[in-house]
Amino acid sequence: MLTLIRLKKIKLSLLMGLLFAPLCLMVTSNVHASSTEITQTAHLKVTPKPCVALRKGQKCYLEVTFSWLQPQANNYCLVNITTNKTMKCWQQQAKGEFSFDFQSKQSNNFALRIQASTSDIARTRIPVAWVYKSSKRAKSTWRLF
Repeated sequence: MLTLIRLKKIKLSLLMGLLFAPLCLMVTSNVHASSTEITQTAHLKVTPKPCVALRKGQKCYLEVTFSWLQPQANNYCLVNITTNKTMKCWQQQAKGEFSFDFQSKQSNNFALRIQASTSDIARTRIPVAWVYKSSKRAKSTWRLF
């Protein structure tokens, strides 16, 4: 009786394997196709993020590194969209890195653009967060008791 149950389980697992093997092959082939599509698009990444200040409204400080990758070489610039400031430009490059000390009270958006263009190729964001909300009560510098 016990061997009969084991045989049924083996047959069932073989049948499931025969049914799911083609499905698994289709899924992995789709993943491979989508990964090749991803390499054809622009990438802009910033690490680390977010920037954390102690209290809301205070400036946060963080050393960040931008890295980007393009399918073809060109003249590219990293732009801070929030302040409308060009951070760095590269000449005839398909990838690059840039590190700087981020200091801000608010979240900032960044974009990779072709030099002398206003259209964004890729975007990223450095969110600013805080540990404590600012207190509503005014802080006094002296006390009576």
